[in-house]
Amino acid sequence: MERIAINPPELFSGKAFSQTFSISTPQRLIFVSGQVDCDREGKVRNPDDLEAQLKGTLDNLEIALRAQGASMRDLVQVTIYVVGLRPEDTTRIREIRSAYFDAERPPAVTLLGIERLAFPGLRVEIDIIAAQ
Repeated sequence: MERIAINPPELFSGKAFSQTFSISTPQRLIFVSGQVDCDREGKVRNPDDLEAQLKGTLDNLEIALRAQGASMRDLVQVTIYVVGLRPEDTTRIREIRSAYFDAERPPAVTLLGIERLAFPGLRVEIDIIAAQ
């Protein structure tokens, strides 16, 4: 079993986690750490803006997957954490994410409302598992 961790240079380089991690088995699995709408220096790009952060976070996920030679079509599990999630947010979140996910074979998705994330101003974090 081969284990490969890649931290794309376009993303913030953390000290206690890898941005992406894959394990080669008969089916290669790719694990991506929770992504947020931060630039490579770790600065929140769109403080408190749910829609802009969701798009920025999904863009960062695409970067992380590309670093592993994968794409959003390879997603199998997605967990979305939203600070202060309200029922009326769900429809817009679904609309935005549908532009990124495979419409014919969408991944399993969990949407969770939470109290807070690691940095002030963050509203969204997403972690995923992909398979090739």
